[in-house]
Amino acid sequence: MPKQKKQEAGATLERSARGPKPSHSREKIARVAVELADERGLDAVSIRAVAQQIGAGAASLYRYVDSSDQLLDLMVDRVSGEYVFDELAGSPEEQLLALAAQGRAIMHTHRWLAPLVQSTRVPGPQTLHYLESALSALAGTALSGTQKLQTIAMLTAITSAFVINELSQQDAQPRGVIELQQALASGQYPLLTAAFQQADPTVDQDGVFGSLIRNYLRGAGIFEA
Repeated sequence: MPKQKKQEAGATLERSARGPKPSHSREKIARVAVELADERGLDAVSIRAVAQQIGAGAASLYRYVDSSDQLLDLMVDRVSGEYVFDELAGSPEEQLLALAAQGRAIMHTHRWLAPLVQSTRVPGPQTLHYLESALSALAGTALSGTQKLQTIAMLTAITSAFVINELSQQDAQPRGVIELQQALASGQYPLLTAAFQQADPTVDQDGVFGSLIRNYLRGAGIFEA
């Protein structure tokens, strides 16, 4: 066999031994990235880290994801698919409150999510489905299109801020409690000490959140009290 044909045959065998290039998808990449963030935190997520989890080279993922920002967009869109819209019923206010409650639960499941939704993200199909459902809840109101979108954006902002506060309080335990107790025991903060002594030790966070959402909707003049 001529030398050139031997080289061509060898190259063919080498390609056969390696097999076809593994195929990936944005859906798979987003799923792995979400799992990684849930397990190790958002700082652990990068295109290279996701590629390692998949068992691929980082360069191969750039065929599906242009940048780290786009990877974050895909992650946010994937978890937006966890909303259940079939259960929405009642008045516009009740539907929006139900959506906000679902959003809060999703942000607790994915602790990295709340800060991300406070930044501008490129919406994917799941996010667009959420927006369509939220707009459907407002369909019977006299709000303009701009006001409807602003209302939905504010619900997201309020919900994410509430969750960030909840999670920060959880993360501060028990070190934060010990430091606070020491500060109050010093006697330098009598009013703060009295406020804590009068505070209800069993705060209903669900009730507080519901009141916060209702107060926004009514205070903004969207719904009557």
